[in-house]
Amino acid sequence: MAIKFNPIFGTLLVVVATILLHVYDAQGGRKEVILGGWKPITDVTVPEIVEIGKFAVDEHNKKAKTNLVFQKIIKGESQVVEGINYRLVITAKDGDSPHNYLAEVWDKPGKKSRSLTYFEECKLEATKCLFI
Repeated sequence: MAIKFNPIFGTLLVVVATILLHVYDAQGGRKEVILGGWKPITDVTVPEIVEIGKFAVDEHNKKAKTNLVFQKIIKGESQVVEGINYRLVITAKDGDSPHNYLAEVWDKPGKKSRSLTYFEECKLEATKCLFI
């Protein structure tokens, strides 16, 4: 016994599946990296992220002729562009007193290219430091 394919049924199946996928996406069912969108960094203690934080402090020290000492990263977010932008809230010591800094670093991993694009002291409590 052969099964006949009904084109109307096939079209209806595709339409229903498409609608269900759109509803699933709208409810946050599928998580994707949106090109150009900022995404929180869930673990700022990952060695790669710590390395980027240290780089930010070192580059700032070179440009501003300061002697900040990297302590830790409080929070951060990343953005996939032609490479990756990192926005970090960093604690660094200036002499004996720790201060919080906002830093942005652009990194192109395959090309081994990295640059500090923003570095500024945050006068607020670390958890309230926001990026412009």
